[in-house]
Formats: sequence, structure tokens, C-alpha cells
Amino acid sequence: MRFLSICCFIAVSNFSLVAQTGCPGCEVSLPADLPADTLFLGAAPDGEVGLAYSEDLSFRLPMTTTPVHEVDPETPAGIGINTFTILGLVGLPPGLQWEVNQTEFAVAEQTDGCVKICGTPLLSGLFEVEVVLDVNIFILTQQTSFSFFLLINPAETTTDGFSIENNAACGSLTTNFTNNVPSNGLDGFTYFWDFGNGNSTTAETPNPQTYTAAGDYEVNYEAIVDTTGFFLTTVVIEQTPCTDLFNAPDLKFDLFDPDGEHIFTAPIVGNATLPITYSLFIPIEEGNYELHVIDDDGGLDGADDLCGIINFNSASNGELTVGDLVVNIELIHPVDTIQSREIIHVYPIPAPPLLSILENTPYCEGTPLHLIVTNYANDLSWSLDSLPIIDNQTDTLIIDNNGEYAVFYTSENGCISEESVEDIEFLVPPASFVLQQDGNLIRIEEESNLPTDFSYNWFFEGELIASATDLRLCTEAAGNYSLLIIDNATGCSREISIDADYDSTIDCTTPVVEVGESNLISVYPNPFSTNLHISNALNEQAYFLLFDALGRQIQKNNIQYTELDIDMKNINSGIYFYKIQLLNGAIIQTGSLVK
Repeated sequence: MRFLSICCFIAVSNFSLVAQTGCPGCEVSLPADLPADTLFLGAAPDGEVGLAYSEDLSFRLPMTTTPVHEVDPETPAGIGINTFTILGLVGLPPGLQWEVNQTEFAVAEQTDGCVKICGTPLLSGLFEVEVVLDVNIFILTQQTSFSFFLLINPAETTTDGFSIENNAACGSLTTNFTNNVPSNGLDGFTYFWDFGNGNSTTAETPNPQTYTAAGDYEVNYEAIVDTTGFFLTTVVIEQTPCTDLFNAPDLKFDLFDPDGEHIFTAPIVGNATLPITYSLFIPIEEGNYELHVIDDDGGLDGADDLCGIINFNSASNGELTVGDLVVNIELIHPVDTIQSREIIHVYPIPAPPLLSILENTPYCEGTPLHLIVTNYANDLSWSLDSLPIIDNQTDTLIIDNNGEYAVFYTSENGCISEESVEDIEFLVPPASFVLQQDGNLIRIEEESNLPTDFSYNWFFEGELIASATDLRLCTEAAGNYSLLIIDNATGCSREISIDADYDSTIDCTTPVVEVGESNLISVYPNPFSTNLHISNALNEQAYFLLFDALGRQIQKNNIQYTELDIDMKNINSGIYFYKIQLLNGAIIQTGSLVK
């Protein structure tokens, strides 16, 4: 959790809760031995792309800043916390939503809560999810956040023939394939892979494949399993030379393998009527087999009669004839062919948001800036110095604080692009000032706070007074006058206005005083070098105001006393102007001085 310095930060949050609902009903479940004043968040179980996710995360919020100090020493310990307000969860994997059991926590009453995260994640990866809160301490409210990690594993796509680890990504994708029909070292297995990216192989275990361009790639797989060999399934005795004197022969056959070993004897069919069909399932190896057709009736010598011998091998099939013996055999060769296909999706990284600033430079304090995204209207999010700005998902962000701003666009496939504006700095405008009217003269009351290098313009009723080239302005009519001071070093400006009267009976510089007062104060010597002497014969307090050639006030002295010496050693040589001003603001004397 990141807390700003409590001694120095004062801000009232105006963020509104942007809740994602649709995951109601979480249950709080915390360890029994958990301290009362602690910061705890349960671990988020892992998920998998394409599989439904629904998990409850329980948490306990701290009652004081002491648990926070343990993980962030910059935060002072021992300060009580009034309330927490959960503003949102930022950075959830695309496809997931959240809902908390409550958003407002009065620490004195409740610090335990839970959040349910549910949905179907669309992309894999390790996602850092930020929980954004408002924290109220005393009368101060500040925004802060703490984070947790949520791992979404790649989808395990399984077909009859193979499995894919991670079949969807943004921009590019490298994926592994698992052969679900392994040979386990046996002969008789052949494979063919077409990965859809221009690569193919006959390997049993293919290398990882990389897909660098957006698109849908069809992976085709074929496995041929030829491991069961050949089987003799049918023997049909069509014709035989064997005969009996009075009845049909009693037929059977014996089968011998290539080594001459007897392996099978068929049942005797008495008084057989041809054709005789035998259904069998006898494995046939490489080499020549002998099928002996026998009349079991026995000859005059008491022995069986051999009707004939048929030779065959695994390549034989159909009708075989030796003399008058005709036998039809059928051999099968079971071969298992597994064909599978799957689609790999590589989604395009969307074009980055095009970010522009509505206002021209310079950027000055007190004038908000409008950051505008010109190529997207929706699915946007903003951040300031990497901290999410919760309450704005529009294409315009109004800012008035220094920092690094970034905007993120999320496509319908969950792919994200980003654009940032680094180090926006609002410059300080000239200090505020007060315009004062003396007779028909408008001037700045205090000029010492003006910038070192500045320019200015006078306006009457909003229109530029082109002829005004002095900081003091003689009015020629009643109305609204304004003075624009521009700091030439920054370009920032400040404009102050005054509603001025106008008296046609006096000229601009004539003070409104009783006749003869101006003769009661003497300023000498003129020219002067190191000291200036003022002799005051008035019976009231007055001020001596000294201005440089640009009209900037550089000195102000109280001349209440009869005699006053002013040290002028630090004043540069040049021409200066002075005014004698009464406490009521009346100017009773002006003049110029030379050092």
C-alpha cells in the first residue's frame, strides 16, 4: 500500500466508484489468529484461459498507520484511520469482473471485507491487480492503492491427437504442442504436423512454434498407428479333390507358421457341403504360412487324407489355388489414423491512442489542460504517475497537476496499447497584484513582486490600448481597465482589472490635495550619491515611494518624522521617480531624482 506523506498532503478525492458488478455473494473468511490492526489480503487462486473463474478474496484493512509503516517506512506509525472507501480494482485480466461486499468502511466499526472475482479470463499472464482506495485520516483524505498478483495460465486445448499450451495471445505467440498419441518407443507410428505458420514436421514431438503476425492459424495433425500387424480372419474352402466312397468328406485344416510349427486346427465339418467358411482371428507374422486342408474320414490305411496345401503370406488375399484345391482367404491389416485440428488465435495489438493537448504552450497554473484521444472514444483508461485514475474512461481528461499521464486502450480481444505524455509541468504565473486609482491615474499598488523580466499590455473594456507604454495609465473615460503582466521567462501571464472613475476637471498627474501641501516636504540633494535627505513639515504621516525608469517601485519609506536620511548606497546610478503619498492614498508630491 502506498501512502503519501500525511504531514504534507491535503487533497479531497472527487473520484466516483466505477463498480463492475455481476459477481455477487462473496463470503468473508479470515485466519482465526489474524491481529485486529493489520493489513491482510488473501491470495488469489490461479486461473486458466477459457475456464470459468469464481473466487472470493477476504481482506482486513488497518485501523492505524502502524501496519502500513511496517511495509512502507516513509509512512509514520501510530496514526488512527477514520474511513476507507474502495474505489475500484484495476488491472484484472480481460474477461473478469469484481464486486465487493461493501465499499465504505468506518474503521471503528468494520475493517473486514471480501471481493468476489468472477468471469472467464481471455488472456494468460501474471497480472498485477491494484485495489484503489480513499483513506481518511483526521480531516485529510488521500488516494492510495495496494496490489496483488493473479496468475492466469495458458489454455490447455486438447484434441484427439494433440494438446496446445496457450492458443491465444496478443501481437505474437510461442506455443508448445503435446502429442497425445505417443509411440513410447514402439515401431509403427508415423506423424505429420502442419502448424499453419508455414512450418511442418514429421517429428513425434515438435519444436515450439512462433506466430509473429495477427491472424487465425489452423494446426492440422495426423498420426498413423500401424502396430497390430496382419490377421487371418476368413478361410473359405471353395473346392477340394478329397472325396469319400459313400458320403461327402469330413473337412478341416491345419495351419503352420513360417518355422513349420503347428499353430491352429480348424473344427471338423462332417459330410461337408462346399463351400465351408471359417471365421478366425489369427495373427500373421512375416514369412510363408502353410494351410493344410484335410479329410478327417481316414483312408483305407486308417490315416487322414491330405487334400492339398495352400501357401500364403501377409500380402496374400483372395482366392488361392493348388491343383483342384481352391481356398479363399481374407487377411486384415488394422491401421489407426488419428486426424485432429485446432485454431491458434493471435490478436492484433491495437494502434496506440493518438493523444493531443488542446491548449498551446506554455502550460500555466490555474489553466487546466485537456488531454484528448482522437482515434478512440471508448474502452479507455488513464493513469497519473502510474496510479490509475478511476473516475474517467472517456476520451478526454482535464488535468491541472504536474506529472506523467498515460492512456490505455483495450480492444474487444483484451489486447492493450498505451500512449503517454511525460513530465507535464504547470509553470507559475506572475504573482497577483492590486490596481489602484489615484485621481485619473491607475497604477500597481505594490510592484516589488513583478517578474524580473516581464512585458505588459493595458486594456479598456477588453480592447487593447495600443498607446499605453507605461505601467501607469492615465484614464480618459470611466470603465473597466485591466493590466496583463507577462513573465517573459515562462510565457505565463496574469491579468487584473479595476473599475475606474474619471474626473475631467483634473489632469492625470494632479493629486487631490489641499493647495500648498506639496511645498511642506523637501527631497534633496538632487543629484545625490550615497544619502537622500527628506525634510517633513507636515503634521501627519506620509510615505516616500521611489520608482525606477520602468515604473517599478523599488523602495518605500515612512517620513512621519521631521527629518529623515535614507541610505542610497545600494541604488544603481540612473534616473528615478518619487512620490509623496498620504495615508489616505492621496499623492501630494512627485518628482525625479538622479544618482
